[in-house]
Amino acid sequence: MEETEAVGRAVGVAVPDGHAGRMMKFFEGSDPAIRGSLYYDLAAGRRLEIDTLHGTVVRLGRERGVPTPASFAVYAALKPYAEGAPAA
Repeated sequence: MEETEAVGRAVGVAVPDGHAGRMMKFFEGSDPAIRGSLYYDLAAGRRLEIDTLHGTVVRLGRERGVPTPASFAVYAALKPYAEGAPAA
């Protein structure tokens, strides 16, 4: 979230100070079983929006000189599943 916040600022989005921290506190107080839509798509073998989500953060970060190592790790790990479950 901090990487996305930094990239957003670098491209001119008016992200409020401390937004990533507030979001982390929100999720820390949430049900531990909560999952994002990306999880459900991956688990069901559906196409992933990995290029649109993490790929955009990585690309814009690279263009603006903002490091995005966590976003890149998630992107690289899930890229093989972008079109759904690989053929067996």
